[in-house]
Amino acid sequence: MDRPPQRSSPALAFALCLALAGLSSSASAAAPPGVATTELTGAVIGLDGDDLILDLGAADGLTEGTVVEIWRPITLKHPVTGKVLKDRFRIGTLEIHQARTSMSLAAPTGALTRKPERGDVVLVAHSVAAPVVGPSAPVAAGATPPPELMFSPDDVEARAIGAMLEQLAGADLATRIQRYEELARTRPQGKYTRTLVEEAAALRQLLEPGRARPVAEAPPPKQRQIIAFREPTDAVAGSPLRLGIELRGPLSGGVVQVRDKGAPSYRSFPLTPQGKGFWGVTIPGDRVNAPSLEYFIEGIDAEGRAADVVASAQNPQSIEIHSIPRPSAPKRLDMKISLATDFADYNRLRGNDSVWQTEGYFGMRLGDTGVRAVRTGFGVYRGIGGSVHELDVLDRRGRSVGLTYGYLEAEIGLTRSFSLLGRFAVELLDEGMSAGGQALLRIGSDRGTNLLLGGEVLGGVGVKTFAQLELAVFPRFPILVRSEVSNQPAGSGAAVTTPAGVSQDAGQVGARGIAQLGWKPFPALTVALRGSFQGRTINHAGPGVGAGVTYEW
Repeated sequence: MDRPPQRSSPALAFALCLALAGLSSSASAAAPPGVATTELTGAVIGLDGDDLILDLGAADGLTEGTVVEIWRPITLKHPVTGKVLKDRFRIGTLEIHQARTSMSLAAPTGALTRKPERGDVVLVAHSVAAPVVGPSAPVAAGATPPPELMFSPDDVEARAIGAMLEQLAGADLATRIQRYEELARTRPQGKYTRTLVEEAAALRQLLEPGRARPVAEAPPPKQRQIIAFREPTDAVAGSPLRLGIELRGPLSGGVVQVRDKGAPSYRSFPLTPQGKGFWGVTIPGDRVNAPSLEYFIEGIDAEGRAADVVASAQNPQSIEIHSIPRPSAPKRLDMKISLATDFADYNRLRGNDSVWQTEGYFGMRLGDTGVRAVRTGFGVYRGIGGSVHELDVLDRRGRSVGLTYGYLEAEIGLTRSFSLLGRFAVELLDEGMSAGGQALLRIGSDRGTNLLLGGEVLGGVGVKTFAQLELAVFPRFPILVRSEVSNQPAGSGAAVTTPAGVSQDAGQVGARGIAQLGWKPFPALTVALRGSFQGRTINHAGPGVGAGVTYEW
């Protein structure tokens, strides 16, 4: 049972929780004269993602940053008596993010014990003007003091408990038990009567039968001397914590008072005898919470008197609590292997201006931002071409162009929907070695619909710019649409003299349109077919076709 951080017997633990929950009396002196604390009640009327919509707003005194409590109302029918029972249970706190006139948006300030639902009760503490009742209220000479019924029944009971606690400061266990039971008898239907009775019964367990006596002087300190106590320095969150102590003197019991660091109250755990002079207690795992635990130990002598033997409520000992790392699955890296081939004819299938390119790669995806993916691959490029004038007017043969290349590519995710791609290629040509590469910009996620914009340079072959739209509208049927502008395959003039009748000039710029349809027979495998049309003039154009396969794991 919880208790306030002040030196007293274990029974005082539950009382501060009562006072903190319902006491707005003169003993607390928290509110100024003429002001009482009341509760403003509202409800959750809707859910919007992580936000909760409340039926309270600025007109009710709520502002941004206000913290309110959320409670779950419960209505049950007693299975024996048939009586309908109604109550509510606190499930957490909310913070107001936006407050309008009659409604507001709020979000949980931490983990809730239950998932919020429409109809949950919201409580807001308000300070409102109220008649002053109690010792601080001025009463005119001859006037009748305001009746106690000016307060709600809960306030009256809380005031009575607060007054009793003040009177019991330093009292022994027998006196406390007697006063708790007397107050319970005077209020048999009181809100806290059951708690009073249970606390009195718990305290009786610390006394031997017939040993309860009136208040007496505390025994000399030497009778409560600690012989052995090893102070724990750390523990694991959620695991039971065992404490043991050896004490000298005629003790009939003891109590360990425990709280989370910074909490307003302690919880009592009685020591149990483990042999002559030895005592022990196990703190349940649900009371061992990170980041630290505070505690002190009280001894109870044969006369029922309590005294601190280890630390005190005002200066407790501290135990560091380590959170248990939550197990998580190892990070999964997405792998992909792909192979594609493509043929494009630029001149009516005459065989003097066309290109055939096959490319494959292996890739590894690392995440959404930072280094998103790395890929390495190869390509084989074979083409034939020349200038339109030499091919169509002079009727010369196309010049053969070809290379084999390998490349390394990286994709850097600036955000989840914006990334940059760079490729460096090493090329082997008939005349020797060269270098090339790509630079691309991706708008959108590579796992969904996205747009690629960029260009490519292949040494001795030419340059290409393109825009590619990948559509993920139909999960099993990915669609690709691409447009290119390029002077490949003969983008550069002949490096060496060509035989007679073969074009030596550089190829002219042409445009190309591509449409591709994919199919996923199962999630890891994609096969695709593509068709294209390309040309350099209206009379110098032709069709194209391609296919590809991709496997992911």
